[in-house]
Amino acid sequence: MTHFSRTSFRVAGTLLTGAVLCGTAACTASGGRTAASGSINATPVAAVQKAVNKGAKLNSVSYWLSGRIPGQGTVDGKVSFSIRPRAIDMRMKASGGKEEGEFSVRLVGDTVYLGGGGKAAAAMDGKHWIKFAMKGKGAGGLGGMQRQADQDPAAQASLLPQSDDVKKVGEETVDGVRTTHYAGVVEVADLLNKRAAKSALDAERRKKVIEQYRQLGVSKLNLDMWVGPGDRTVKFRERAQAAQGPLDVTIRFFDVNKPVTVQAPPASDTVDLAQKLKEAGKRLG
Repeated sequence: MTHFSRTSFRVAGTLLTGAVLCGTAACTASGGRTAASGSINATPVAAVQKAVNKGAKLNSVSYWLSGRIPGQGTVDGKVSFSIRPRAIDMRMKASGGKEEGEFSVRLVGDTVYLGGGGKAAAAMDGKHWIKFAMKGKGAGGLGGMQRQADQDPAAQASLLPQSDDVKKVGEETVDGVRTTHYAGVVEVADLLNKRAAKSALDAERRKKVIEQYRQLGVSKLNLDMWVGPGDRTVKFRERAQAAQGPLDVTIRFFDVNKPVTVQAPPASDTVDLAQKLKEAGKRLG
């Protein structure tokens, strides 16, 4: 149990970080029937800001994720994310890093369920899932994961318009959709001193997300956004050097504002971390 728990916390923290960092544009995507995008002829900053403002009102999104996560090598997977109710369903495969294999993370309210496949079952008497609370004393040293789960994808996406060099790279077709590719670089340390453009996001949300990047050790962000018809973000790429290594992840959206239903795994197949710690404390006492 001890080895799996330690390993699981690292993987869960990394994957949750990936979900929200790589979901930087998660709430900038938008769906529905639309006419041709008017952003093709807009200035780069205005076009990107328009996509950010529109996306900030979304409640849920699903996307494919691939790339490199700090400290964990390469990852590929699928993520569904909902703000209200708060829920995450992640199915990831990691390779070339400290932890390899397939992992699943489900966030239901304030409870995280981490699944590690056959390797996890071998370490937990045949059970495939471990659960723990994201709040309260039972969370123990999981406060960082609490912060990660509380990150704000829309606020993260709003940083691109703050770049001093947002530019139109060109027109490209992504997954069969005609898009305009925009890119920019932002210095995290400078963001707090800049006045944000008028948007659907308040100053407190923006300040919080900047501080989260600083805590990760990110000083410079390279952001790319591919905007399609109706100011819909079709693809997003984020590159940065974090304290634990390089971040270089691309996400492609396929569903927006559709219900995200995440069910807890069967109790019979789940280890309750709080209960195990309580039992261990009694033995030691």
